[in-house]
Amino acid sequence: MITRKHSLMTAGILVTALAAASPFAFAHDRDHKGDHHRGKHNIEQMCEQFRDGDGPFNREDRMAEMQERRAEMADRLKLTDEQRQIWDEMHQEKIEKHQERMEKFQEKMQERCDDADKRQDKSEEK
Repeated sequence: MITRKHSLMTAGILVTALAAASPFAFAHDRDHKGDHHRGKHNIEQMCEQFRDGDGPFNREDRMAEMQERRAEMADRLKLTDEQRQIWDEMHQEKIEKHQERMEKFQEKMQERCDDADKRQDKSEEK
């Protein structure tokens, strides 16, 4: 009987200690964000990549890969000419919608880069 009582008390204490320590165990993850600075991207680096068309702003290679992949998939599905035409139209619509979203994103990115340049110029003047 005493052993059972001690086991229950020990289990309760252990659970309480684990619950109390869990926030501290995961607290270090909030400080490390990889290449980000406190959860934000480095705007100078992003603007440089945007102007050069490098990094995540270069999608031509990715588009070519996806087009090749869709053609291989259509071959595996053994689509007829009519089905392949519908297949291509569906993907073309998807590409057009993506292009519209990318244009909006690029406009916003251009504004951000212009604002960052203005802020940098003002800070250099001081």
